[in-house]
Amino acid sequence: MKPPFHRRQRSPRVAGLRALALSLAIMLPIAASPFGPASASAQATAAAPNTSTSAQATPGDSATLTLSNVRVFVFRVPLGALSPEARAAGARTRIERIAERGLSDSVMAERRPEGFVLLAGSEPVLTVTPGDVDVAAGETLDGLARQTATRLRTVLAAEIQQRSLIHILRGILFALVATGIFVFTIRALRLGRRFALRKIPDPYDPRLPRLRLAGFTILTANQLLIFVQRAVDLLAWGTGVFVAYLWLAYVLTRFAFSRPWGEILGEYLVRTVGGLALGAIIAIPDLFTVFLIFIVTRWIARLVTAFFDAVERDEVHVPWVHSETANPTRRIITAMLWLFAIVVAYPYLPGSQTDAFKGVSVFAGLLITLGSTGIVNQAMSGLVLMYSRALKPGDYVRIGETEGVVTTLGMLSTKIRTNKREEVTVPNAVVVTANIKNYSRLSTDEGVILHTPVTIGYDTPWRQVHGLLLLAAERTEGLRRTPQPFVQQTALSDFYVEYQLNAHLEKPERRLAVMSELHGHIIDCFNEYGVQITSPNYVADPKQRKVVPPDRWYEAPARASVPVGPSLQVPNETTATQK
Repeated sequence: MKPPFHRRQRSPRVAGLRALALSLAIMLPIAASPFGPASASAQATAAAPNTSTSAQATPGDSATLTLSNVRVFVFRVPLGALSPEARAAGARTRIERIAERGLSDSVMAERRPEGFVLLAGSEPVLTVTPGDVDVAAGETLDGLARQTATRLRTVLAAEIQQRSLIHILRGILFALVATGIFVFTIRALRLGRRFALRKIPDPYDPRLPRLRLAGFTILTANQLLIFVQRAVDLLAWGTGVFVAYLWLAYVLTRFAFSRPWGEILGEYLVRTVGGLALGAIIAIPDLFTVFLIFIVTRWIARLVTAFFDAVERDEVHVPWVHSETANPTRRIITAMLWLFAIVVAYPYLPGSQTDAFKGVSVFAGLLITLGSTGIVNQAMSGLVLMYSRALKPGDYVRIGETEGVVTTLGMLSTKIRTNKREEVTVPNAVVVTANIKNYSRLSTDEGVILHTPVTIGYDTPWRQVHGLLLLAAERTEGLRRTPQPFVQQTALSDFYVEYQLNAHLEKPERRLAVMSELHGHIIDCFNEYGVQITSPNYVADPKQRKVVPPDRWYEAPARASVPVGPSLQVPNETTATQK
């Protein structure tokens, strides 16, 4: 009696030809294909990992019949005295006997009391019983019989072809022709790649164009040529891999034993390309919707920009926005428009419902949340500065120890150009917490007041000091004559009187230069009239009293009327003499 898994001996010629066909077909190690279960046809299922045995035991004392890399049937229950393993071994023996005889590969299912009997021609092959049905997987007896008949028909055709010398020789011939075409295509790709690389010009040729945007060079000639070289290499390698994939799939389908693997490769390629093409076609209406949302949002954003530009130029006046806040308001509204457009367009983006797209969105949101704390603080401070109208570009200001003209008031920082030709960048959060002196805000009316202190002893007539300070103001360029400069006594200290000269600046941005010139004239005027400008301090009280007699009250250059403030004046010389 033959053992259950006995394999019939084949003729040396057929065995040698089959070995030659297999060595030619299986050129790449794809026995464990990652593309999924093997399929000999549209109805075939998985390939077996081990083809050296006729039946493979599965959990639950079942046995799987696998032939030509096609799982034909799973025997789950015994049939009479035959165990599932014996049923699988007997079915395999009968299939090999039918293939050896070259009988017909037509298969039909005949209903019997015990189930369905699958017949190859008139010879029974195996029986499908109700106990073999996997109810948990949704199988039915009729459906399982039809599927098994389809697989059996495919297996019988493959087994018969494996034993056909004409089929083997035809497969070898087609495989050799396909291999020749493949080698020729690869050589043509290599020659084409070399030819294309030779046609690329010298990267240091000055005649080569540069990709520029707003005066900025985005890509130099060298970078552009390197990019072209990499693109040529990528195109050549990609085409070569695609051709190799097609060659391998075609060669594997030329032989019955390796046909399931070739069908796997072909099915994967068709499924992938078809899925991409179908996805692109399905995405066209959604992409058109996204395009419309983009066009409408862009039109509204341009309309908003034109409106607020007119407000900023004082061509349009509205009560709820000032010209100074028009620019930040435009930015906020434009940003909100685009954010709203992104939210509306998000469901229409291809792949937006996939887990990968959602994961990337969550990761990007997490990065923005963790890294935007300081940025949000600076941005909110910038909005406070803009809407409080504390300063604007072109104003001459003093922020802390920095004094100069505001060149940029941005969302994150404020840039100031100092009188030393320095550009100082101050974070908006620092500007908000600092004292801001704006010398330009009220300069259009009477001009900002420039003031400087000087301390003189009590033995110098205060009217004379007033006259000297006003004379210095008259000699200084950059000070307005109207309103007139005036002097105030700001303090009566222990050893001297503190005077303060006040004058109106013509241009606030020249404050430091005018101040320097004014100080020079003050020194000159006091020297001309012999008045000591050094502040006195005493170790002991002097014998003479530090007072000014009335006959010295109006010493030159004191005038009959000396302004001592915006509205307070001393009496003239005639009035004083009469009194």
